[in-house]
Amino acid sequence: MTFLMLLAACGSPGTDTAGSNPACATLTPGTDWAWHGVCPQMTTPVDLAVDGCAIALDYTDHGGMTMGMPYAGTVSGDTVTFAAGDTVTGCVGTVVSADRVDGTCDGGCTYSLKR
Repeated sequence: MTFLMLLAACGSPGTDTAGSNPACATLTPGTDWAWHGVCPQMTTPVDLAVDGCAIALDYTDHGGMTMGMPYAGTVSGDTVTFAAGDTVTGCVGTVVSADRVDGTCDGGCTYSLKR
């Protein structure tokens, strides 16, 4: 039973049609995500789209306020590496579940990106 729970938490490995993407943990796409913590300085709603092991973050439907956070990232295993945001850079996190990523950015600030 524990093995099955761990397998579900890790998600299914994914590859693109060329086979070049590494295995990656699953994240649930949706319009109900938000950044929390010190890095964004305040709760910052965002839409999260998933394409294989790539994620895209869109702030448009939530007033466009990004608090400097990233617009994209890649998942490798359970590690998420985000592209530099407007002012917040060097963000790396761990997929805690399909609905949550916890991590840090340059300067040591912390965040949770979650539903």
